[in-house]
Amino acid sequence: MHDTEIKTIAFTDACFQSSVAEHARQLGCRVTHGITEARRIETSLAGVMLTTDSETWQFVDELDASSVVHQAHCDGHEVWVKWLQDDRIAHFSAPALGEVVVEDLAVALACFIAQGYEHLDAMTLALAWLTQLAQKAGNAWPTDRAWFPSTAFENDHQLPTGGQFAPICKEQFTLYPVVDSVAWLALVLEQGVNTAQLRIKDPSDPDLKQKVQQAIALGEQYGAQVFINDYWQLAIELGAYGVHLGQEDIEVADLTAIQQAGVRLGISTHGYFEIMRAFNLKPSYIALGHIFPTVTKDMPSQPQGITRLGQYVVLIDGAYPTVAIGGINAERLPKVNATGVDAIALVTAITRAEDPKAATRDLLNAVTKKEEDAYAVVCE
Repeated sequence: MHDTEIKTIAFTDACFQSSVAEHARQLGCRVTHGITEARRIETSLAGVMLTTDSETWQFVDELDASSVVHQAHCDGHEVWVKWLQDDRIAHFSAPALGEVVVEDLAVALACFIAQGYEHLDAMTLALAWLTQLAQKAGNAWPTDRAWFPSTAFENDHQLPTGGQFAPICKEQFTLYPVVDSVAWLALVLEQGVNTAQLRIKDPSDPDLKQKVQQAIALGEQYGAQVFINDYWQLAIELGAYGVHLGQEDIEVADLTAIQQAGVRLGISTHGYFEIMRAFNLKPSYIALGHIFPTVTKDMPSQPQGITRLGQYVVLIDGAYPTVAIGGINAERLPKVNATGVDAIALVTAITRAEDPKAATRDLLNAVTKKEEDAYAVVCE
């Protein structure tokens, strides 16, 4: 439990049965009989309905495109979710759970929604917690990836069997500046940065190809891992070291072509569902964000904060290198570093610094905590 406040979930059916209701307090919730609470579970011939402060969920036998509520369809250990904001259907598979009990899932889902998690993250956590209980591994907050479901959207890209993206040199994955020009890229590499990203926001820039070429050349000159944001076609064509894609980008990019070209892939994630979704693609690294409010781009999700960042690092548990991004500055860097994340991405902490060169060197030293006898790492 991560909040001292105990939130109440009421059920309106006196005969309501849930084998996990007694465990809900461990997640910061109590389940009681009543009809007045903002979060309540109702059962009827039509099925189970969960109402929270801001939304309503209907557990249905078949997803209905015309429904005016969020929907979840359970079948064995699999769950399909359709919510109002998106036409896509999310799929969850939890084989270690055995079989989903709708009443139990409603309780677990209500608990994680009450703790402030958005739809898909709440469902991911609910299934992980239920699996943990089913495996008699306790009723605490789920942290072991073994209990988490696989997650995907229907029609997600599938890599060929055995396909995975080339690895990065993890030892060089420390400070990760994200810059919007070749000049800034040259500046940070000159200060000893080993990994950086070029993020040019305007796809109609007439010099785009030339700038990507220059970025690749700088990476080769300094022996650095330079990632190109978004422009995966140019990354393949020009032989870039790596490309970074957001969640929307991985739905339209030819991921197989990127992988087969040997271009490394970094993926942005913003919570539990997207992290588990990224695992399907076996990327070169996983970006975790945004940690704090950021002014560099509009974000559809809420800031994750230090506590959740730490949870994500534990969940990934070294399976892939991780980088924290979003609103991180020199003052916040030590707390971010303490979570165990492999790298820290910074933008304005460098580009808005009074002395960007000195700021880059200071930030690099703060992240790497170099010892006096530090040695150079050589990666293929």
